[in-house]
Amino acid sequence: MRADHALYSYNYLYKISDNPAFIHKMISLFINSVTEYAGDLQQLQETKVLHDLKRTIHKLKPSVLSMEVTGAREIILMLEEKSVWDEDLEKLVEQLKGIFQQIKPMMEADLTELKI
Repeated sequence: MRADHALYSYNYLYKISDNPAFIHKMISLFINSVTEYAGDLQQLQETKVLHDLKRTIHKLKPSVLSMEVTGAREIILMLEEKSVWDEDLEKLVEQLKGIFQQIKPMMEADLTELKI
C-alpha cells in the first residue's frame, strides 16, 4: 500500500510509525470517525445549529488534517469562520460530506491491501 493518494495521504502515519498494525488501526479509526462525522453533519443540516457544527468541525479537524484529505482543510477553515447558517455554509457541509463519502471506500480498500 502506498502512503500517497490523490485525495489523502498516510505520510504522517508512516512518519510516526512503520508498524503495519499501528497504521491499520489508525486508518480503521479514521474510517469509523468519518462515518460518524458524516452522520453528524447530515443531522446538523437538519437542525442547523451553528454551535454544534463548529464543535463537530473542531473534533474532526485534527484527524482530517493528519490524513491530508484534499480539499477538506480549506472547507474546515471556511466553516470555522462562518457566523451564520446560510446557503454558502450548507454547500460547504455538502462538499465535506462528499469528500468523506468519496475517500471512505478507498481507505477501506487500502486496509485490505495492508498486511498486518
